[in-house]
Amino acid sequence: MLSFVIAVKIGLPQPYWAVVTCCVVMNPMTGAIRSKAVYRFSGTLCAGVVTLAMVGLFASTPLLLIVASGLVATAAFGCAFLDRTPRSYGFQLFAITLMLVAVAGVDHPETMFDTVIARICEICIGITLSTLVDSLIAPRSLANTLRSNLHRWLADVESWIVDVLEGKTGDSASTVAHHRLQTVRDITSLSLMLTQLHYDPTVPRQDIQYALAIQQRLLRLVPLLSAIETRITALGADEASALAPSLAEALNAIRAGDTAAKNLSENIYALPLMADEQQPWQLLVHENLAELLTQLLAIWSEVRTIDAALDGARTLDPALQRQVGNTIAFALAPDKDLALRIAAAILTTYVLLCSLWAATGWHQGPNTVLLGTVALAFFGGGDEPGRAISMFGRFGLLSLTLVGFLCYGLLPLAHDFPTFVLMMGIFMLPLGVWAATNPMAILILALGLSSINLQGQYTPLDFASFLESVFANLLGIYTAFLCSGLFRTLGAKHALSRFVRMETLEISQLTQKASQKKRDAYLARTLDRISSITARLAAAGQIDRSVRLLTRLSVGVHVAELNMASPALNSRLRISIEHLLDRVRMEIDRPQPSNELLALIDGTLTLFWHQRPTLECSNATQALVGLRVSLFAQSPAWVPAP
Repeated sequence: MLSFVIAVKIGLPQPYWAVVTCCVVMNPMTGAIRSKAVYRFSGTLCAGVVTLAMVGLFASTPLLLIVASGLVATAAFGCAFLDRTPRSYGFQLFAITLMLVAVAGVDHPETMFDTVIARICEICIGITLSTLVDSLIAPRSLANTLRSNLHRWLADVESWIVDVLEGKTGDSASTVAHHRLQTVRDITSLSLMLTQLHYDPTVPRQDIQYALAIQQRLLRLVPLLSAIETRITALGADEASALAPSLAEALNAIRAGDTAAKNLSENIYALPLMADEQQPWQLLVHENLAELLTQLLAIWSEVRTIDAALDGARTLDPALQRQVGNTIAFALAPDKDLALRIAAAILTTYVLLCSLWAATGWHQGPNTVLLGTVALAFFGGGDEPGRAISMFGRFGLLSLTLVGFLCYGLLPLAHDFPTFVLMMGIFMLPLGVWAATNPMAILILALGLSSINLQGQYTPLDFASFLESVFANLLGIYTAFLCSGLFRTLGAKHALSRFVRMETLEISQLTQKASQKKRDAYLARTLDRISSITARLAAAGQIDRSVRLLTRLSVGVHVAELNMASPALNSRLRISIEHLLDRVRMEIDRPQPSNELLALIDGTLTLFWHQRPTLECSNATQALVGLRVSLFAQSPAWVPAP
């Protein structure tokens, strides 16, 4: 209401946009409000500048202005899908503002400058008042949310470590694996919160760096724990029983905290892990397990140390402090294929609705174009965009029905500012309460308030014009609904299949060329995909695939390590690895690897066994052991040929 009064007092032409901005920007968290305010203002300002530039070029050729606006807006919507953080809101507002100003005002280019200035002022008033009210009346920090998330992640990962070292499964393997994937998804979600944390003045920057450092180390533990579990399983019951005292000591160090874990990691090879030389397979697995346990204990020690520093219980040594300071956020990889497909659907919707507008000269054409593109931009990225857009249409109809009640039932009763505030409160406050449990209520507010002629002196549209605008909005939404399926196969199962194809392609590329950078990038993208797949597995009723996801992650890592070690080997070993990787590339799509691949792995292991113990051979041997355990966990132990 404050923003509306200011917008009216200074004579802005559409003061209701200040109200809409407040409704959209408001959030229970201060960081979320400030970040959204910055992105909304940036998107609006940049769109205003681009609009004026295009008008200067195409003012005398409206068709070219329409074409240019459509292409630029489509590109902006596509960039919004490439950026999977809250920053995407800035790209969305850029495109929406372009539609509202350039497309809607194509017949009156002489007024564009005034429209752009007024639009920016209305947005500025809304975001400024939202920020002030939040800061002065009800600021709420994300610090507690961050700490509670970290505590939950540490507890979940420690439980995972305990289960691995104790050999516990509890429920079925698929259920356990799915629960672990959910933990991975929770940890990667920090990257989504990060933008809002940076805009929260109550969260120290050092605390954010501590949280990022913990996140990165917990994610590094995921392939490590999967590898340790497979090594213990590969040893069999008798060998695992013999290892029980050593694993119990490692487990005690994990539970005791950072100092005990660090001390044990420095002396892990003193544990009785080595097998008899007469059992080469057990020896190789034991050596590999010792190396993995060393890494596990070292990383966990750092995690607990950083967590204690975050709580203020201790300080970090200079080397670890430098590492923490240089930590960057876990990157959420852009889905280029999805962005291109949605951009194509948006452009198609834009062309269809603009063609209808041009053919009929309908004055509601710009509104139809706007709602059609917005429907796809906000709801086209899910596995079921048609269902989401259909729901948007239903809420849009509800919004327009409620705003009709506001226009023709409540606002005519307002004769001064207090009664105006009362009438608006009757409309807005129940929706605000509903928004606490259903974010679509914010959409009802935004769509409704932007559909009425709310000025300082309120004069409602005639009812026929209002009904026409309702029809135009619904026509745009359901045109988007029809176009949503033109460029995408829909459903959670298809999304799962697409993710698996992406994973297969990346492993195939690692068999041909690999480096430490490529390996780390593959690991990050795979963990990101796992976090995206997890919810879809439950929706598709395929949580049994959870185990295979972790297995494929291990296979990709071992393939990369094997390829990285290959150049330093002699020609005979290098050729053997090349043949093995060629076979892996051929069989990566198969549900079960063949006996021929097992024979190749065993033959290559035999060659390496006779070349021990050079460092290059050791690295490649460990990768071969990991690859064999991941692909052939149930096969008999390897025995070297003479």
